Amino acid sequence: MKRMLLALVALLGLVGCVAIPDSGPVVAGEVDTSEQASILVFLAQEPQPGATQEEVILGFLAAAISPNDDFSIAREYLAGTAASTWDPDARVIVRSGAQPEVSLTGETTASAQLTAQSEVSSGGALQLAGGNRTLEFELVQVDGEWRISQAPDGIVLSAYYFDQLFGAHTLHWLTQDGTRTVPELRWFERTAATLAERIIDALLAGPSTWLSPAVSTAGAVEASRVGPTRLDGTTMTVTLDIAQVEQLGSGSLQPLAVQLALSLRDLGVREVRVQVEGLSGFAASSAAADPIDEGDVDPRPLVLEGGVLHHIGGGPTLEDVGSTLQAIGATSYTVGAAGGVAHTGATAAWVLPNASPVVISTDVGAVPTVDDSGWVLLQERSATGRLLAWRDGERSELPLPPDFDRVAAMEVSRDGSRLAIATAGSSGGGSDVWVMAVVRDPDGKPITLGEPYPLPAIEGAASDITWISPTQVAVLASEDDRPQITVLAIGGVAEQLPSPGGGVQAIVGGSEGTATLRALGADGELLSLRGRVWSSAAGLEPIRLITTQQ
Repeated sequence: MKRMLLALVALLGLVGCVAIPDSGPVVAGEVDTSEQASILVFLAQEPQPGATQEEVILGFLAAAISPNDDFSIAREYLAGTAASTWDPDARVIVRSGAQPEVSLTGETTASAQLTAQSEVSSGGALQLAGGNRTLEFELVQVDGEWRISQAPDGIVLSAYYFDQLFGAHTLHWLTQDGTRTVPELRWFERTAATLAERIIDALLAGPSTWLSPAVSTAGAVEASRVGPTRLDGTTMTVTLDIAQVEQLGSGSLQPLAVQLALSLRDLGVREVRVQVEGLSGFAASSAAADPIDEGDVDPRPLVLEGGVLHHIGGGPTLEDVGSTLQAIGATSYTVGAAGGVAHTGATAAWVLPNASPVVISTDVGAVPTVDDSGWVLLQERSATGRLLAWRDGERSELPLPPDFDRVAAMEVSRDGSRLAIATAGSSGGGSDVWVMAVVRDPDGKPITLGEPYPLPAIEGAASDITWISPTQVAVLASEDDRPQITVLAIGGVAEQLPSPGGGVQAIVGGSEGTATLRALGADGELLSLRGRVWSSAAGLEPIRLITTQQ
């Protein structure tokens, strides 16, 4: 059933869920309430008789809220070959601020100006894109009515409509040694009947440019999907062309099936079978593969309490490490499978059980970080243009991009492929946050950093950053002596958490989002977020530090 949207509050109770314009006056439109799902289906206004050139362009842009039937309403605004060749899937520009402003640049030409907030590629990759954009149009009269004869590919949506129409899904790549997964958020239209195919095609197209130097994939460069997928219960069969085995061999089918199964998991798929068109016997299933490391860590906080390093909630202590950390006055400790790096003042030291600490540097600025294989990354105050990578006395230098000399905090992801960095804001008064690929040689040694991928800037001066899930970081900052913690999704959105109130020394994340995020209060209390309230753990002595577990 379809009902007109009117500027009457009383109508809201009749419709249940209605589509209200994100800005400007409430105008006539329609919402389809026949959908039983919770997803709103917006119906844009069709071209109106006698519409001006400006109104036709604004109507065309507004029609992007109706993707049904391959954007059939938007195509009604187009004439000639444009109606069939216009590609709405080419990109999504997410605008901020007011509606686009249309200006006539000639008798049959016009432009639309808007402020872009971000842009999503045809493969669903989101990139921040602040600044003004100009879209060019050509128009023609058809039976006395203005229509668009040339339009830029892609669609424009406000942030509100983007949130309603698109959802985030996680593609899974592999570390360069193939032992762990590296996730990447992508955005796809929620109601697309071909959502599974779009996710598969995006994975076959490969990782985003900023991430690609640090990851691998079992999908061949020229491989493509053949025909639709087949779903039997929770098992999906995907057919690829022969390029997959020609380029990477039949041994690539099973790891690719694992990547696809993980990427399609939130659609209810539990097993993926990959087969090759025209080649009998060339097939593999994700169900037959060994489990792969997705970066999960012990959810229990690991704290230094009374000279003992132990997990809250029981379990063995880390023998001898606590007393060493206490003796050197450590204020931070990050531990992985190979050992841990402690930080105190300007000194970074390598700390192992039953061994004397090894000093790495006495010129450290921000808190150092370490990956699971024992490579420590740190910035020295006397050489701010690069990071130092250290393991067992071996050193290498990783140049930083320009303007990265003011690193406030950094932490490597648990898969070792990404480095999150917070820097003093380029415009002052805030902090910029970035993620960069960690490029390694065949032996796993970090050799360089990839291009910076920007995340939303935050208010206040950042002092700590931590990974709280494979696709999220939390940043601790302070503004007017008030601590604030912001969660940033890599390739997604930002969320400012409730303020802990009092002072916060540090934050540490796990692998389950805010559920495993912990903060160390100014007086040594261990804080966790429950709902919208930070609460202190009872029965603990003042805690010296909380440990980041890799």
